[in-house]
Amino acid sequence: MKKYGWVILAAILIWLWPSSPHVNAAGAELFLDGKRVEAPADAKPEMVNGKVMVPLRVVGEQLGYQFKWEPQAYKISIQKNSTDMSMYVGRTSADVNGKTVSLDAPPVLRGSSTMVPLRFVGEQMGLKVDWNNENKSVNLSQKTATQQANKQAQSQQPSQTSTQSPKSTNKTSTATATTINPVEADKHTEVVPSTSSKEQNVEQTTANAVLVQNISFESETLKISLNKDLTPKVSKMTGPDRIVVDLPEASLSADLLQSFPVRKDGTRALTISDSEDVQEIRFAPADGTKGGARIVIALNQTRDYDLSTNGVGDIILQLRERSTNAEMVAPTNVEGRRIVVIDPGHGGKDPGAGSVTGRHEKEFTLAVALKVQQLAQNDPDIQIVLTRNGDTYPTLDERPQLANNQQASVFVSIHGNSMPTSNNGKANGSETYYARQESLSLATIMHKHLVAATEFKDNGIKVANHVVTRKSQMPAVLLECGYLSNPSNEAAMFTEETQQKIAEGIVNGLKEYLGTGTGITETLN
Repeated sequence: MKKYGWVILAAILIWLWPSSPHVNAAGAELFLDGKRVEAPADAKPEMVNGKVMVPLRVVGEQLGYQFKWEPQAYKISIQKNSTDMSMYVGRTSADVNGKTVSLDAPPVLRGSSTMVPLRFVGEQMGLKVDWNNENKSVNLSQKTATQQANKQAQSQQPSQTSTQSPKSTNKTSTATATTINPVEADKHTEVVPSTSSKEQNVEQTTANAVLVQNISFESETLKISLNKDLTPKVSKMTGPDRIVVDLPEASLSADLLQSFPVRKDGTRALTISDSEDVQEIRFAPADGTKGGARIVIALNQTRDYDLSTNGVGDIILQLRERSTNAEMVAPTNVEGRRIVVIDPGHGGKDPGAGSVTGRHEKEFTLAVALKVQQLAQNDPDIQIVLTRNGDTYPTLDERPQLANNQQASVFVSIHGNSMPTSNNGKANGSETYYARQESLSLATIMHKHLVAATEFKDNGIKVANHVVTRKSQMPAVLLECGYLSNPSNEAAMFTEETQQKIAEGIVNGLKEYLGTGTGITETLN
């Protein structure tokens, strides 16, 4: 009987034991000026990818803000006096009084509540914020923020700007200092040891300090947010495969250090769950006399990347699609017909741009491409080959490779354009892009027919380094038919009539360019 008693007790303990690592962060308490604020049971403060998220409406209503929720657009608007803010679920930017502000993490829905990063609440609502990791609570304070602002104003008065002694200005706060062995940040990278590393990478208090404020990874994209622009040094390494991003003279901010616990090897890390090839992203102070920070993308296999910066402190490293080393495909040329590859942009796991009514770019591009194929199916001079004929995703490298393998005469990629919400849907019109000079003649002809078909604003012909037009070995263009972020453009683009006109314009443009006929294409039933 005693044996069975122990079995029952063990079963009870297993049932009671928290089964998810998320439990430690979920269900935290929320306090404003020391008073507990009730939040819905399904919208308690929580930790998401190392960022503390709080229910926006619960906090805002305590401070007198007014809210408007637009469910179709997943948009929430916030207003108070002269402050006007808006944000969208899933987007890492918000509009604040007409200016675009970056978010640490995109807003998420929890039940009927919108959860937003704690940092945004503090910065935009004038609060001092604090995450207490010991008792799992979020503490917001209006009083402290006001007092600090008053002290700062007083300290800037001429009567109080007396010169301090070197002894008083060289103090380093140990509250945010974390001693990390920089070599352990990447054991497979050569570094130069420094005896002064303990004094480095503590958040500096000088006005010109470069701080790493946030590190995030989503949709195969690493985003590093700094408080000012900085040129990174990026390198690929093997044994094991990894991509190393060095940020010279940058320090990890106190908020970032607090959000990610230090591990035994001295690094901090993001846990990655939505990538087949990325094991983790670890980071730590770098070594050397000038300090710096190092971020390492640990990979299961080698990946190439594209690097970009926006000039205001954001560094974007986008992993390229894996090469499939597809076998050569025999050309489908039939009886001397000219092969034209039509590429419906995006598809499958890549929906492309979202429209103002919640539709996706990949739906529009495929619909137009299929109509092009239907219009030309009986043409004696043109053979249409599609890069996809369903909701699949050929990579950016595979699309032009297909055209090259087919020995195509022309490559045309179909797209729909979009602008951030800060543009307020004003951007509209059609535009055509090409990458190489030999494609200019094709771009000129195709753009003429595109604008005539859409009857949208003519935004002209432009040069851009798109992968699909750059790597195609034949004349190639990318057509941005209209703006899905513009209500008028979008409404037309998802009608059968406009899609058919665009398809006819593409076929007529191909006929003119190839010299196979100039007559207007009739719709096939």
